[in-house]
Amino acid sequence: MGLFDRFKRRKAGSALPSSAPAQPWPPPPVATMPDFENFAIPSEPVQPSWMKYPVSTPKGHIIVFANEKGGVGKSTSAFHTCIALCNAGERVAALDVDLRQLTLHRALWARQESEREYGVKLPGPEQIMLAQQNENELAEKLRMARIHNSFIVIDVGGHDSPIARKAIFMADTIVTPVNDSFIDLDMLGHIDPRTGDFKTLGNFARLVEHLKDPGIALRATALDWVVMQNRSRSLATNNERKVRDALDKIAPAAGFRIVPGLRERVTYRELFPLGLTLFDLDTLPDLGKAQPNAREEIWAMLRALNLPSAALKRAIAVPDAQPE
Repeated sequence: MGLFDRFKRRKAGSALPSSAPAQPWPPPPVATMPDFENFAIPSEPVQPSWMKYPVSTPKGHIIVFANEKGGVGKSTSAFHTCIALCNAGERVAALDVDLRQLTLHRALWARQESEREYGVKLPGPEQIMLAQQNENELAEKLRMARIHNSFIVIDVGGHDSPIARKAIFMADTIVTPVNDSFIDLDMLGHIDPRTGDFKTLGNFARLVEHLKDPGIALRATALDWVVMQNRSRSLATNNERKVRDALDKIAPAAGFRIVPGLRERVTYRELFPLGLTLFDLDTLPDLGKAQPNAREEIWAMLRALNLPSAALKRAIAVPDAQPE
């Protein structure tokens, strides 16, 4: 018997009996009724991956401390704002996009060292680090931070860069500290030194004017740009008055408002390397005495920023005058 004959016999032996009815193919669908009695709703419904993050507008308010000129107190002001918001009970994230210096992050790391050294727990923000200094990573980090935090404080380096522009573009509040110097004002606007008249906007003011254009930035609220006068003295000199007059002339054209900043105080320079503020002296009284005037100075700065925080506003509210 050949191979072909054996294959035919094997195939014929496996055929269905003649009595069995032929089954159609594909088989018809079987109609079944759902078992409503044993039907149970899962306790935690499974969500698709695209619903992992909320679709609504994030709640986090982004505060960017930026000035293309360095040495004006950006990191000190950003640090005190971070700690004040944390003391008020807000969830805060901190981000330093100046990877060459990381002044804000170094102060926050020093704060953690002070906690371990003195055995205390101090309020502080969540620190966000950028592995690479590029705009895409910054946007992704901020998107995540705005979901879980009420405020994100960003310290921008004292120079122009693509990542600095991206931070300013995404900001809700821009804080630009300046010293009482016409050199600092040059980035905001040019004033005629002879007549004191306003001439043109400076480079940084032109940059902010472009980035805050409603046509390219879709914000829920208008961008608030404030210029903070830092390191002023208790007794205003003739030069300080001239600088203030110049700011008053530049402000309407540039679109910022002027707020008080932090004065030149030794205590800021002493506590900053330790990652501490004046409000931490209540927990660590051995490090120094309380300074009511300096504390009120910080509160006045925060009041002027007008941040959307009910908790902070209660903490920095001016106490009612005591009846005589």
